[in-house]
Amino acid sequence: MRLGRTVLVITLMLVQHLVSGQTVTSMNVNYWYDPLAEVLVQIKPVHQRDSIIVFYRIRSNNASATSYILKWEKRESFAQRQGTGLDAADTLLVSSTWTEGQFKFSVPVKPWLFGVKVLNRGTGRNWYFFRQIESHHPVNGFLTKGNEKLWTSFASAEDRYTVQGSGSGKAVQFSYYKDNFPTPAPPFIDKEVRMDPFLFPDSTFSVLPGSLIGPFPKEGLYLAQEDTASSFGFSFLVKRSPYPKYNKLGDLKGPLLFVTTRQENDALGAAGEDKLKFDKIILDITKDRERAKTFMRNFFRRVEYANLYFTSFKEGWKTDRGMIFIVFGAPDEVQVDGQYETWAYKNPDQEFQFARAGSVYHPEHSVLVRDKSYSEYWYQTIDLWRKSRF
Repeated sequence: MRLGRTVLVITLMLVQHLVSGQTVTSMNVNYWYDPLAEVLVQIKPVHQRDSIIVFYRIRSNNASATSYILKWEKRESFAQRQGTGLDAADTLLVSSTWTEGQFKFSVPVKPWLFGVKVLNRGTGRNWYFFRQIESHHPVNGFLTKGNEKLWTSFASAEDRYTVQGSGSGKAVQFSYYKDNFPTPAPPFIDKEVRMDPFLFPDSTFSVLPGSLIGPFPKEGLYLAQEDTASSFGFSFLVKRSPYPKYNKLGDLKGPLLFVTTRQENDALGAAGEDKLKFDKIILDITKDRERAKTFMRNFFRRVEYANLYFTSFKEGWKTDRGMIFIVFGAPDEVQVDGQYETWAYKNPDQEFQFARAGSVYHPEHSVLVRDKSYSEYWYQTIDLWRKSRF
């Protein structure tokens, strides 16, 4: 009996720790962008007629299955210190394979936060993941591949997917846009080219819900809508495998724009798939063969992660968050409120702020709040890259 009582007390203490009050804005959620984080959670709200279904999945990077306590909750605002439980605290054995589930809510009158607190029962470490639930959330469908939902914002050009609509049974209209969106300007540039709020499609086609689409002959952005005059739909970027990785020299020229001169980048483009010419240009930049290898390995690992985390209506490396992630690395601190996401770096002490700029083309897209003061920090970091000190 004593052992059982002790286990009960420990469990209650863990649950109490799990529900202790803290505002969302004060949380450091930098683990959202850490591929080696112990716990990975993905949350996908989808507007379905008069409801919003929140799909989620969770897995652990632990080598062995670990017991966690999960508490799903609702918060009325980012400043609220204590959420309202949506379900009893649940003990879950999380493994390296994804565990999926869903919640269903009425379309809200005003926005609120859906979140989950995850606590490792053995170590006491905890993580928090959340999404804002809004009446105007534009996503009202998704793709599946077999029995699996497409959780990324990009699809493989070589695969086939089933179209899942809003539940209305209406035909889904697809608009295709060529993938020629611009690369981001450096963070100290005053005026950044903004995306037009309305794009003219290069082609269109229509399918019924439950139909298969793919393989896709063209890479680019696809927007699926039941009503092309509305602000509802869902989009995905089609890329050829092995995206988010790159394995062709021609694909490497683009991201290298951040750390090369215009002349060097033009030379990389002219080299095409000629590896000897390409390697010679990188060697001329780094001045050492081993440094060149380190440079390429580290740089394109970050490009892959940027594509994985930040792909929107364009490749992840072309987004502002992707650019900052590639050049400066994963942030030491990430804080989120209703309008901004702030990244902080400790060495050197620097912050970047991203403003929400979502649309039907991608509701989670963000743009950097640019400032001239970033200039010195930018060029110092580029110099370190070129000396392969990352």
